[in-house]
Amino acid sequence: MNILKLSRKPLAAFIALASGIGLTTGQVLANTANNTSLEEIIVTAQKRAQNQQEVPISITAYNALELENKGITSIIDLEKSSPNTQLRESRATNSTLTAYIRGVGQQDPLWGFEPGVGIYVDDIYYARPQAAVMEVFDVERIEILRGPQGTLYGKNTVGGALKYITRKMTGDASAKIKVAVGSYNQREIMLSGQLPVIEDQLFIGAALAKMDRDGYGDVATGYDIATGTFNDSEENYDKDALVYRFNVEYSPNDKLFLRFAADKTDDDSNQRCGSQSSQTVLTHPATGELFLASRDPYDGACGTSHKSNVENEGFSFTASYALTDALSIKYVFSDREGETQQFIDFESTPLDAFDIPAAYTDEQQSHELQINYSADRFALVGGIYYFEGNSAGAFDVVLNNTPYMDGSHFDLAIGGDVDTESLSAYLNGSFDLTDNITITAGARITRDDKNSNIQQISYITGNSFPYTTNQGSGFTAGNPVDDLFLGASTDISDDEADDSWSEVSPSIKVDWKITKDIMLYISYAEGFKSGGFDMRGNAALNPNVVNGYDPETVETLEIGIKSQLFDDRLRLNLTLFDMDYDDMQLTVQTSQPPPVFFSSDVVNAGTAEIRGFEIEALAQLTPSFSSSLSVGHMNAELIEVISGGVDVSDTWEMLNAPDWTGQIGFNYDADLGDLGSIALNTAATYRDTSRNFNNVTCSCDQDDSYTLWDASANWYSSDDHWSISLYLKNIEDKEYKTGGYNLGSGELAFYGPPRTWTLGVSYQF
Repeated sequence: MNILKLSRKPLAAFIALASGIGLTTGQVLANTANNTSLEEIIVTAQKRAQNQQEVPISITAYNALELENKGITSIIDLEKSSPNTQLRESRATNSTLTAYIRGVGQQDPLWGFEPGVGIYVDDIYYARPQAAVMEVFDVERIEILRGPQGTLYGKNTVGGALKYITRKMTGDASAKIKVAVGSYNQREIMLSGQLPVIEDQLFIGAALAKMDRDGYGDVATGYDIATGTFNDSEENYDKDALVYRFNVEYSPNDKLFLRFAADKTDDDSNQRCGSQSSQTVLTHPATGELFLASRDPYDGACGTSHKSNVENEGFSFTASYALTDALSIKYVFSDREGETQQFIDFESTPLDAFDIPAAYTDEQQSHELQINYSADRFALVGGIYYFEGNSAGAFDVVLNNTPYMDGSHFDLAIGGDVDTESLSAYLNGSFDLTDNITITAGARITRDDKNSNIQQISYITGNSFPYTTNQGSGFTAGNPVDDLFLGASTDISDDEADDSWSEVSPSIKVDWKITKDIMLYISYAEGFKSGGFDMRGNAALNPNVVNGYDPETVETLEIGIKSQLFDDRLRLNLTLFDMDYDDMQLTVQTSQPPPVFFSSDVVNAGTAEIRGFEIEALAQLTPSFSSSLSVGHMNAELIEVISGGVDVSDTWEMLNAPDWTGQIGFNYDADLGDLGSIALNTAATYRDTSRNFNNVTCSCDQDDSYTLWDASANWYSSDDHWSISLYLKNIEDKEYKTGGYNLGSGELAFYGPPRTWTLGVSYQF
């Protein structure tokens, strides 16, 4: 492993932060007389309950109380405290997730692409990122696993996994209601409850959350083409979402457990409109003046409709049975489907010069049969996983030249679907060689079959206007009678675009308990992301579209130390990792003459090396006061990128891979006797610069590092019925970019939330 090259400035800053939280031997030892110790964290990263400190995996885990005390209300908040992790709303969306761990992920949420980070809800794999920006409520635990996952999980993923575990029912009749208000007219209500139908055997439960908020900014609408002025506006970055879950659990004895669960997310938030991050080349038709960069980061002037809708729903059935005290079997079935309609304006002007009306659908079913065996010195997890799904979509690229907004456009319609069938078997076993040394080895065999139909058709659309929901051709949301067919540049059937890929992904870990409080481990794992077919492929320009692109692989070597020191008062974990990222699936865009303007091809063009480290520390300094620290560093470098037969890696960079991430936090908990208890938290989060595109810089990049300061206060009544919470986020009101577009017609940026506050009151019985 090469020696990491660390820049002095960020490193010095983190050393100063670490010193500031009091993680010194003297201070920790000074509190030994207080009989203070950290609580044990139980995780299921290896498909069985284990102390987090005994699992040879780089993992960050959060229990329900910690999530509540820190004001973590959405999974995107988790990126702040998990090193080398990025969880964001995808550009121009409200609830589509862009997830990266250690520089590995998937930037483009287009149908047909496999995610680089796996999202699991109660062992159910979410194949598509739409509606994956989940609200955190009625949850038992969330785990973030860094590095390739496959020998223990249903679907193989190259970057890591996020596990969202909902709260299991206790069997007691109970209910909870929480209402919250906040800045930008935030209004939320959350209800949850459970009821025993048959005492100690059959239970039903449900949870519901309704979340509303006005926008952080406005989208100017009602454009007057004669004067170049606007006469109306819509909310931008608003929220209008409804989420519910329902489950039934049956356990007639200690051996059998059955669970049925159903959920639905319905997000009607307005389509996000990006802000011009630089002056555009487009001009007002009436005045000839240029559209300038936005003055307010949350304001825009998109000419598309603001209407948007994302629906995602499904159900699952889980059955587990203990054959003996050591051997159990488990079966998990899932059925999910989703539907999305959105309108993206790539130039963020009222002109219909580059507008995208789009619609997507997806369906998936999965089956997983798992065995779990645990004896004195040996533990084994094995399973068979089957997945089948269909992802489909269609979008129009509405292009227009002068005169603008006349209803007649050149329209490039793109659509198709992907059928996926995946069958895999995995086996992972741990054996205690001695009382202190354990070896864990696993392997996964995967076969993925895909077939696709891809269409790219040119029209002259005669009745397409901005601000309407039927903008575009009849291929998507318009009216076919208004279309003049020009020709098809791509017309590939699923009989032609049909391929399969097989892969064996091994892993091996050795952990050594140097003492009862210190464990050293070394691991090697391989990850595999399936190949596929480019849904935007232009077969007239690139006949190889029909052949698709191949899988990408990641090989990761990891060395870690997990320690629980000073009589369980200091938890200090350190991980070093070295990753070889091969056959990267990169999108290469090439300029084309009008009216097409550009072409897009997905190719296995990249090779990268990613090296870094992660530090996670928690110190219980007094019975009431604790402090936490997380630090992540990556040196992510593209080694080779072949474009047009030439290596262009010198001009390309890894995207969504900031060199440094980190957080320092302070926590104070106090028992107030009959007055209840309080929990006070504050944290500062640091994130380095990052790119949105591999091959070009953009004014939409986050080209400055930034620090966010959050704080929260929670009060709990002594009878555990009442609680009051106050969350303050981005207290200094920092502006920071979370994504963007750069497609010639304009450079657009999307921003993280400004300063917000939320006040909540809950009652449970």
